[in-house]
Amino acid sequence: MKNILVFIFAFFVNTAFTQVSDFKHIDFTKADHIAKLNEDSSLENLPLLVHNLTYKLTTDVEKFRAIYIWVCKNVSGDANQHHKVLQKREKFKKDSLGYIVWNNEYKKIAFKKLLKQKKTMCTGYAYLIKELCFIANIESEIIDGYARSVDCNVEKLESPNHSWNAVKLDNKWYLCDATWSSGYMINGHFFVPDYNDGYFLTDPILFAKNHYPIQKKMVSK
Repeated sequence: MKNILVFIFAFFVNTAFTQVSDFKHIDFTKADHIAKLNEDSSLENLPLLVHNLTYKLTTDVEKFRAIYIWVCKNVSGDANQHHKVLQKREKFKKDSLGYIVWNNEYKKIAFKKLLKQKKTMCTGYAYLIKELCFIANIESEIIDGYARSVDCNVEKLESPNHSWNAVKLDNKWYLCDATWSSGYMINGHFFVPDYNDGYFLTDPILFAKNHYPIQKKMVSK
C-alpha cells in the first residue's frame, strides 16, 4: 500500500497543476467584496447569481474567486446528510455496487436540499462550483477520490469518500476544495462555518498529502 500511495502522490504532483501564487499580482478584495454583497442570494436562479458575482470583474481568476468565496460562505455543511452517508457506507461496506445504487438515488434528494436550503456535503459543493463555473464560461471538473483525515483512510485508502474541483484559469489547471474551505464538522453532527483560504488554488504538493483521486487521468489537457 505504501508504494501505491507514493505512486498516486507522484502522479498528482507531476500532473500539470499550479497554485495561487501564480496570481500574487491579483488583488482579490473586489471579488471578495462582491461575494459578500450577494450573500443572501438564492440558488433558484444560477445564471442570475453568476451574473451578479462576475459582471464587474474582468479576469477569470477574479470571477472564480467571487464564485468560490460565495459558495464557501453561503452553503453550509449538512450534518444530517454527513451522518446518513457514514451510516450507509458502513452498511454497504462489503457491497460497493449496492452503495453506488443507493448513493445515485440519494444524490437527487441531496441536490434538491442544496438548492432549497443551501446545505450539502462534498458532492454538492463540487457540483455547484462546476455549474457556476460553466455559466461563467470557466472550465471546471469534479474530481472524486479519497480524503485522508485523522479518522478516515489513515493506514490505507479504504473507500472513496470525497469530491473536489479542478479549475482551468489562463490555460492552467488549479485545485480547490470548497467543502474543506467552508468549515468543519464536530463529531459528524455539527457544522462550524470557518472559511479556510488554504484550499483555494492550493499548492498541488500540499493538496496531494490528503487528497487522492480515483482516476489517474483527472482532467483533460
